[in-house]
Amino acid sequence: MMLQKSLKFAFISICLCGTAASADYRPVTVPGSNATPALLTAGMFRLESERSYKLSLQMALGILSGHTEVERSRSFETIARLRKDLSRQMKTEKSGKAFNRVNLALNDQVESLPKLNAKTAAAMYDVNEDLLIKMNFLSFAIESETNDTTSRITGLALRQASLAQRMAKIVLLRSMDKNMQAKQGLQVDLAQSRIEFVNGMNLLADEAQDDKALKSRLNLAQQQWMFYEKALSAPALRAEDLRNISSTSDRIAQMMVEIVRLGYGLPPDPSIIAER
Repeated sequence: MMLQKSLKFAFISICLCGTAASADYRPVTVPGSNATPALLTAGMFRLESERSYKLSLQMALGILSGHTEVERSRSFETIARLRKDLSRQMKTEKSGKAFNRVNLALNDQVESLPKLNAKTAAAMYDVNEDLLIKMNFLSFAIESETNDTTSRITGLALRQASLAQRMAKIVLLRSMDKNMQAKQGLQVDLAQSRIEFVNGMNLLADEAQDDKALKSRLNLAQQQWMFYEKALSAPALRAEDLRNISSTSDRIAQMMVEIVRLGYGLPPDPSIIAER
């Protein structure tokens, strides 16, 4: 029975990694409200900003070439839209200043990513990490000002989505630039991201105990993590491994966004494969 289940999971994982899943977020309004919560917008803004760098690495490495190019264009469009939405959602001086710092850092990334190559990838990693630090401060500022009762699960799930992207971008960068393979800082970043991701999954499991739909989606994400962690741990990464890492990072992000949707009482995304 366990063998059959393992084979079934392996087959599903392979199918899901044939092409990268889109983590794009389509704006929705929460029941009883006329607007998308600022914390949700900021979380998706962070996710897509990180994802656009990862997709740029994929393009430079020739991973899922045509599909990756389409996905990166969509990611850039989503960033522009979320940036505009956030500019209207800043209500206090504190969050406004945090957003301005993000805006300036984002300009550097937006201008440089389309030209990313093996020589500039490492420098762009530093630009992306600096941007994400500023985005974290923005999310903290918004969270401290909100009465959003779902802010905990929103923050947890979207952080998990970003961590999945972060692990992928580190592996892809090390594969592109051989000089980065032995860099201690990247090794620490990857190890720390794994620890944070596992801890985050445990926290989400606690939150999902009494919610059947949430628990079902989390189970799917946990299955994907098993597949993802195995690929990340491969001693020598082949082209197929890099393709699977790229795809699974998006699949996990997609599942985490679905968890956020359910946390806000929104209907499930029909494109998500239901658990059998």
